[in-house]
Amino acid sequence: MKIEISRQNLLEAINKVKSVVPPRSALPILSHLLLEAESDGILRVSATDLKVGIECQAPCEVEEPGALTVSSQRLASITGELPEQSIRIELSESNIINLECGRIRTKLYSMAPDEFPPVRKFESVDPLILSQKALKRLFAKTSFAISKDQARYTLTGLLCEIGNGKITAVATDSRRMSVCMDEQDVPEGLNHQVIIPGKMIQELERLLSDEGEVEVYIDETHAGFAFDSGRLVTALIEGTFPQYDAVVPKKHDKEALIDTTQFLEAVRRTRTMTNEKWNSVRFSLDKGEMTLKVVTPEVGEYQEEIEVEYDGEPVEVAFNPDFIMDVVRRIEEDKVSFNVKDSQNPGLIKPHLESAEDTYLNVIMPIRI
Repeated sequence: MKIEISRQNLLEAINKVKSVVPPRSALPILSHLLLEAESDGILRVSATDLKVGIECQAPCEVEEPGALTVSSQRLASITGELPEQSIRIELSESNIINLECGRIRTKLYSMAPDEFPPVRKFESVDPLILSQKALKRLFAKTSFAISKDQARYTLTGLLCEIGNGKITAVATDSRRMSVCMDEQDVPEGLNHQVIIPGKMIQELERLLSDEGEVEVYIDETHAGFAFDSGRLVTALIEGTFPQYDAVVPKKHDKEALIDTTQFLEAVRRTRTMTNEKWNSVRFSLDKGEMTLKVVTPEVGEYQEEIEVEYDGEPVEVAFNPDFIMDVVRRIEEDKVSFNVKDSQNPGLIKPHLESAEDTYLNVIMPIRI
């Protein structure tokens, strides 16, 4: 293999894929990137941790097609420090990589490219074409609620339901749940319900843009996403996701409408008086007013009143303020609908919409007062 490529193109390709490389692994090849040069002037760069794989392309001049593997950390470090000139990469017969940039000469050790696990292809699967912006929005509005508890493995991913002309994304860590729906041009008869690992969702949020389309491939065990000059593939999480419809409260008799910006700022200020051990805020509703109060031993007290649209009976409930902020900062509408029943039942937070259908719901479990 012998190629010449601009430093910028190579660095961009490396940065797109290197986050998948595991920090440590029993398989040394997983610490490497796979570089494949084709005769049509394309360099394909791949990385995988066996569960998630990323492949991207970059233009280059190919003198000799071929493939090699190289340490992700070393190549990223060296390329990041090189001057803005063309880089020549050549693999010698002794599996030594010769890298030249101007008057700089570097040698790196390589491993056999056939040892690198291939990124799965979906040759017999018809893709579903979606908007990159819409898919990125779905993930951004729900992924914060994905569980990090490996003991509850099915909750460490995002449930994606595709069918009936819409896509629904659901995430929960058992203390909160976020549901977001978006109407898409889903072919009639196409129905999927899959759990995508949280790591894959993070990569998609990082790489998806606000323009263009994405091809989505789904089979029994894997999902793939192809867009721009990149391709991502992940193994799906096996198991049963909780019945989220049963968790969403069907009726609340106490609803307050609150200015979104004012609510977020008030919760943020109140949050400053909590700590890791005492991280709860009391939200009290009375006619036309909400009171936010926190009492933290050995820290102090804080109380703030804000105006709200509410004319129901007085009620008080405590929530984790971080959970409230995670939701409110993702609401784009001017007003938030804050729904509670009492101090024992979960609360429901959503955008205040004129339409009858709710497309973004967040359920939060209360903290015992």
